Amino acid sequence: MRALLKAIGIIIGIVVILFVAIAVIVPVYFHPNDYKEEIAEAVQEKTGRKLDIGGDIVLSVFPWIAIELSDLELGNAPGFPDGKFARLDQMEVGVKLLPLLQKRLEIRTVKVHGLELNLAKDKNGRANWSDLIAQESKKEAPEKDEKQTQDTQKPEISLAILGIGGLDIQNAALRWNDAQNNQHYQLEKLTIETGAIAPESLTPEAPLAINEPIDFKASFDLKGNQPEITGHVDTSAKFTADFAAGAYRLSQLQIATRLAGKAVPGGKITLDLGADIDADLVQQLLRIQNLRLAAGQIDANGAIKVTRFLDNPAFDGTLQLASFNPRTLLNQFGGQAPETADPKALTSASLSTSLTGTTQKIRLQSLTVRLDQTTLRGMLAINDFSSPAIRFDLKADAIDLDRYLPPKSEQATTTPAATPGAAASGAAQLPLDTLRSLNANGKARIGKITIANLKISNIALDLKAKGGVIRAHPVKMNLYQGSYSGNIGLDARQDKLHVSLSEKLTGVQIGPLLRDLQGDDLLSGKFRFALTAKLAGATPEDFKKTVSGKADFNLENGMIKGIDIAHMVCSAAESMLNSGVTIKGGASEGTKFREFTGQLPITKGRVGVNHTVALKTPLLGLTGKSGAINLGKNHLDNVTFIVTPKLTCKGQTGKALKELSGLDIPITCNGPMEISSCLNTQTLTTAVIKAVGKRLEKEAIEKVKEKAREEIGKAVSKGLENKIENELGKQLGNQLGDELGKGLGEALGGQLKGIFGQ
Repeated sequence: MRALLKAIGIIIGIVVILFVAIAVIVPVYFHPNDYKEEIAEAVQEKTGRKLDIGGDIVLSVFPWIAIELSDLELGNAPGFPDGKFARLDQMEVGVKLLPLLQKRLEIRTVKVHGLELNLAKDKNGRANWSDLIAQESKKEAPEKDEKQTQDTQKPEISLAILGIGGLDIQNAALRWNDAQNNQHYQLEKLTIETGAIAPESLTPEAPLAINEPIDFKASFDLKGNQPEITGHVDTSAKFTADFAAGAYRLSQLQIATRLAGKAVPGGKITLDLGADIDADLVQQLLRIQNLRLAAGQIDANGAIKVTRFLDNPAFDGTLQLASFNPRTLLNQFGGQAPETADPKALTSASLSTSLTGTTQKIRLQSLTVRLDQTTLRGMLAINDFSSPAIRFDLKADAIDLDRYLPPKSEQATTTPAATPGAAASGAAQLPLDTLRSLNANGKARIGKITIANLKISNIALDLKAKGGVIRAHPVKMNLYQGSYSGNIGLDARQDKLHVSLSEKLTGVQIGPLLRDLQGDDLLSGKFRFALTAKLAGATPEDFKKTVSGKADFNLENGMIKGIDIAHMVCSAAESMLNSGVTIKGGASEGTKFREFTGQLPITKGRVGVNHTVALKTPLLGLTGKSGAINLGKNHLDNVTFIVTPKLTCKGQTGKALKELSGLDIPITCNGPMEISSCLNTQTLTTAVIKAVGKRLEKEAIEKVKEKAREEIGKAVSKGLENKIENELGKQLGNQLGDELGKGLGEALGGQLKGIFGQ
């Protein structure tokens, strides 16, 4: 860039020298056009480029020493396509004569019309201005020595600048063609206009300073291929400067930009920028005040201060984003707002923050973000952009996440995770590389949150993540008159994500929770739950199959709603024993219990059912025996419970069904992981009939044996007694087996047929 600016300076210098030569060397009495060839030869000798002067050279002396050139063209460097390096339709500059005689310089408006500058690089990366730089570098050292010698021999000339009428550049063009990188950019219809320039002076005693603001206006069209873009820019400002102090000011800066093309979000955009800018090159201090940026829905305001901007920039400032509609913004920038359950979600957002940082880090302090009805406050920092380290301390008042989910028709029908730790295990869906590169440390607090229709409050989360090891601890929240606490760990250093969980639910009212979660409060009571587990995998399905650990639960003073186990047991027994009649009175609203507890081992995705599982009710008891819950298949694998009634039912006959009291009724469950796979009429009735049948068979056998013993007791001798007992045992056993088999078979078959309609 420095070389390019130097080349442009050389070109301007050549033109200035040309003007000076014509104004001073060419006698007034000679026609300047007679010297076109000499001028072209001088330029050819100095630059190696061909200069064509197609128009007249117009020279005037009074009241202005002025020169006007037109139709100038400077050839391109050797090796580049035939064409022009630079072209000028018209240029005019003049110095007032009488003030000049008094060592005062007054320049009228400098006019440059139709300037074209074609900059290029060939396929080898050689620039078409590099030859000018090379020639200038060869002469730079000796010319500098000569200049120093002349300066020691000649007296200083003090020249005061009274003013410059301004600068008027019209219809200029700057073109850049890079054959090496296939880049092409153009600035066309470039116009630059300034007001009068009234510097203080240009003398050794008083260096140049511009204290009166100079009006500046510019506009141009732009076009490029990488990225593919077209547009138009208008800008205006007021400029002041103290060149000796290195202080510059642009006030009332306004830039209006219209852009279009494939590289522009949404295909087209309008940008408006305004600011007041102060730059101190000596102090390396840049201040931008009254900063405003408007683009579509975005209306940003702020201020910023940059220190050491030439060496090691650091900044601090403020930024405010006025309220905007995120949905409309996404559409304007070529995106598409997501479909949400609540169409009014994502319709209002704003931001306010102070910010500090460098080229490698940024910190947002006093951050306030508003999204719809949610307000987020706190601090967010990112250190080392090349390997981001995130630090945060954020607090949100309330948010309903369900509003931002897809509409219900588009949502998956899977059951939400039971605890935050189980939900965290779903993070395995993220690429492991993302988790490995995560470097974060901070705190998050949320007053209220709704997710999966669950109402949760006072959420507190501390997070640490580095080198693929992520830990959320403590995690705390309140929900449904109870609380949750957890310690969640993720380890992404291996080829699978390893998760460790230690979680507790205490005092949670399970009924309202289930009602909000799934619309049906099948269970009620105060719930306590503890889980310690480890799992590993790359998908949630892997986690279900690999989870191992233990779970303890306790549900107090609750009810299994809609299922009256005692009534179902009594009805099944009455139907069997009394020819299908039913128990007096209907079923109650459910099964009330004092306590439902269990300590469950978990091994590779299978939750074992054992004797610690116990349901205690006033009318019966239920105890676990064997089997497992297969989490990977969401299936009950031979889960067996023992139901022990503590009641005697009364049927339509008014007789008590003493056969049930204290009876152990095994219930085996196979099927989907649902309560209906166990506690349903068919399963219970079948289990009751089998259990009662076994008890009746056992009692009948005992009665026959007792009668046999009575007969045997009448025998007079031990041998006869044994003989009779053996003979009677065989006959009675055969008779009993036949009768019981026939009777119970007919009874059971008839009752099952009546009950199930089979």
